[in-house]
Amino acid sequence: MKPTLYMYNLRNEKGRMIEMLCVGRGIACRHVDANDYGKRIGYIAEIDGYDNTEKSPNTGTFDDEMLIFKGFDQEMIGTFLTQYREAGIAVIPLKAGLTPTNVQWSSIELHAELQQEHQEFLKMKK
Repeated sequence: MKPTLYMYNLRNEKGRMIEMLCVGRGIACRHVDANDYGKRIGYIAEIDGYDNTEKSPNTGTFDDEMLIFKGFDQEMIGTFLTQYREAGIAVIPLKAGLTPTNVQWSSIELHAELQQEHQEFLKMKK
């Protein structure tokens, strides 16, 4: 399985820089469109058994940049993030590896969870 990076709200220069970083490392990049934010992440990540039905009628949207790593182990994520920093790409605080739990969620739900975790991290950092 080829590692894949799912990118949210990154159809910009930063997104192009991330794509360039991925190309030389055998990582596929996929942009997630806002009209798919209500669908299960398992569907977005093309996991067998997930169809394109909405997770919930409250689809909503968000403008924050977010990344989901599929097919990466912890070492690969660490290496990627090190190379990301070395490339001088601005930080994206909302990122997650694909898990058996979050494949059940919509992008909206994952975004809310990552926002909460990030806020808690910022409080602890003070």
